[in-house]
Amino acid sequence: MEYASNGKANAALTTGIIGTAGVGLGLLGNLLGGGWGVNPTAAAMAAGAACSENTPVTRYELDREQQLAAKDSEIALLKANTYNDQKSLELYAYIDGQLKDIRKTLCDQAVHNQRTEDSFVLARQDIASVKSELHREIEMEAERRCCGDNSIVTYANATFYPKQVADVTTGTTTTAQALYNPLPKCGCCNN
Repeated sequence: MEYASNGKANAALTTGIIGTAGVGLGLLGNLLGGGWGVNPTAAAMAAGAACSENTPVTRYELDREQQLAAKDSEIALLKANTYNDQKSLELYAYIDGQLKDIRKTLCDQAVHNQRTEDSFVLARQDIASVKSELHREIEMEAERRCCGDNSIVTYANATFYPKQVADVTTGTTTTAQALYNPLPKCGCCNN
């Protein structure tokens, strides 16, 4: 790279010197009326002094410039595609990170929901077990009370209620009295 730019600078400098000398000689020749075969316009063009937008170019120079422009366009397109790819990857990484956070939150919620459901299942099983035990205990207590109450009534009837009562009308005979038991019969005892 360095050599090419040095070569261009040296060539331009040399051309400029030659052109200036040619222009100077051409002017001197014109002043003296000689003309020495030096064309001032050609010398100025060779020196690069007369380069402007309307300077004619050859088709080879035009082809070369078009090829360079095409390559510059291709390089710019490749850079743009690389930039777009990089930005697309950054966007993908960002969105993927967000989706991972959402998936993690959903998974954590699913685990929490399952844990809650399992807790309710266990609670229902515990409640059903306690209900069954309590129902058996209540039935047993009801049976015990029924037997106990019937025992008390039977004892009271046997102890305090006369079995034989004198007949009021005749006064001489006794009549057997039916015992009074207000409690319902239970299945545990034969009272």
